[in-house]
Amino acid sequence: MPNIPPPPPASEVAGLFVQELTPIGGSLVGSFFVGLIPLLLVLVLLGVFKVPAHYSSFAGLVTCIFIAIFAWHMPAQQCFESIGYGMVFANWPIMWIVVNAMYIYNITVRSGIFDLFRRWMLTYTPPDKRIILLIIGYSFGALLEGVAGFGTPGAICSSLMVSLGFDPLDALTYTLIFDTTPVAFGALGIPVTTLASITGLPVMKLSAMMGRQLPLLSLFLPMYALLFYAGPRAGLLECWPAALVAGLSFAIIQAIFANLVGPELPDLIAGIVSLVSIVVFVRFWKPKYRPEFHANFVSAAEDVEKGQNLQHAHQHEEKVQQEIEKHHDSHEIRHEEKVQQETEERPPSSPSSFEGSKDSKVDPNEYDDKEQPLNMDPPTLKEALLAWSPWVIIVVIVIIWTFAKVSEIGQVNVKWPHLHQEVYLTLYGKKYDAIWAFQPLATGTAILVGGVVYAALVLACGYKPCILYQAFFDTCKQLFFPILTVSFIMAFAYLYNYSGIVYTIGLTLSSVGKAFPFLSAWLGWFACFLSGSDTSANSLFGNLQVVAANQIGLSAVLMAATNSSGAITSKMISPQNLTTGVSTIGMQGQEGRVLRRTILHSIFMVCIVGAMACVQQYGIPGIIPP
Repeated sequence: MPNIPPPPPASEVAGLFVQELTPIGGSLVGSFFVGLIPLLLVLVLLGVFKVPAHYSSFAGLVTCIFIAIFAWHMPAQQCFESIGYGMVFANWPIMWIVVNAMYIYNITVRSGIFDLFRRWMLTYTPPDKRIILLIIGYSFGALLEGVAGFGTPGAICSSLMVSLGFDPLDALTYTLIFDTTPVAFGALGIPVTTLASITGLPVMKLSAMMGRQLPLLSLFLPMYALLFYAGPRAGLLECWPAALVAGLSFAIIQAIFANLVGPELPDLIAGIVSLVSIVVFVRFWKPKYRPEFHANFVSAAEDVEKGQNLQHAHQHEEKVQQEIEKHHDSHEIRHEEKVQQETEERPPSSPSSFEGSKDSKVDPNEYDDKEQPLNMDPPTLKEALLAWSPWVIIVVIVIIWTFAKVSEIGQVNVKWPHLHQEVYLTLYGKKYDAIWAFQPLATGTAILVGGVVYAALVLACGYKPCILYQAFFDTCKQLFFPILTVSFIMAFAYLYNYSGIVYTIGLTLSSVGKAFPFLSAWLGWFACFLSGSDTSANSLFGNLQVVAANQIGLSAVLMAATNSSGAITSKMISPQNLTTGVSTIGMQGQEGRVLRRTILHSIFMVCIVGAMACVQQYGIPGIIPP
């Protein structure tokens, strides 16, 4: 059993709420399982009962309130103050970033510039979904994560992939799987700098350690995703050169910048290099042609309709399954329903769609002009520049904004009432701070400035001003439920934190002795699932990792870095990111379907990170920065 800190002297904690580590019968293990109830409730409601994310997170929050007050004996006032603190943080800065990024995206859709970007993608790369999966889902998504993060890449990249003919569920699933290795250095390295400030460890040591873990995942992630998307033959054997170029170029740059430069630029520069490398490579090499992976140009108006049809198809699928169970010996019914389902799910044919069939006379080994969708002329230089302009503007402004430290101008540190210095953190033996750093010029404001510049460019090109209002209303409609979900889940996370429940869970997991490097990754996984953010996961358990490492005799740098590396693997199943992802592809309320598609990948990857930490600690300790 771990060393459980003794309760402090009464004189030291007069008037404070003292977090209890073993409130359930004095048992750490019993308290651990009670503390897991709200978390498991969210998982079960989402994944088993298919309850929408905002209802699931609200149910978890309500359950957590009762457990915090009646089991952990948290005063009701401080309970609801922590909930308010979490909701405020959820909306500023987290959703402030997402709202502005989505507003820019909606301007591109309403203006038609989004179609220019898709035309560029289909005319300058092979119209093959396997290649587009690498370019948009992996490289372009990493670029967006390096700049903004907080679920933005999932929403934008999945929408773009749906517009190129991807099934909405596939598009979001693989975008979320890809949005793992860029997360630790996302938002220009904020997770790493936060971890350094929490633990007191040198930021360059943490950056270097992560740069010796994550590139290994980055290298194989494209091949891994292609294996599951297209199968062993069409995905892995036929496309491994492109996957190798995308993964190797990203991994090398990520490792170099993380070890030699710092945490701010590894993902941003690696995303750009990977994007350019794969686009140039497929100009000279193309996989064997397969009609089932031919990308189609879907109009923006059809994007949402395709996502909505997916929900109807899923409902139909359940009815079919019920019929099969009732009439299991009737093969005709099975066949009829299957044909009907395929007919309903197949997108309607259009002049711009490619019809692949056995009778097609297309050479299966090469692409030529005849295989491009009709009316698909390459964009002119002006159109290409306009197509890429929103992303270039965001990247440039956010980089300048970050390195000039504009965010710190006008910062107000708000000491949250009834929380700041009024909660005693028993595990660390100190009073708990609760300071909300309100930054009027936060990263979300930088993206808003980029949106203003981009809007001015759009109007200068002759587009009607009404598209700005239309994009605003689109954004409000898309993000209403995601804002609710993120507010509930962050309130849940902050209540978990200030009540002390999360420290009971962390202390229990740290009691495994020499097996701790493996569970170190699971601590990060748990924290990121709860908060949806690697930054929050590092704030939550970064110091616990260091305390446990010092007690057991392990490397504090390795354990802290593994917390962040493990956290990225649950990004794909966090309600915060699921609900943001479904918001733009017509799958609102279907977060549970995405969760069931991603959770096994998440568990497999966190096991890989845990095993990697064990090898580095016990097998090759020389790899750990001194």
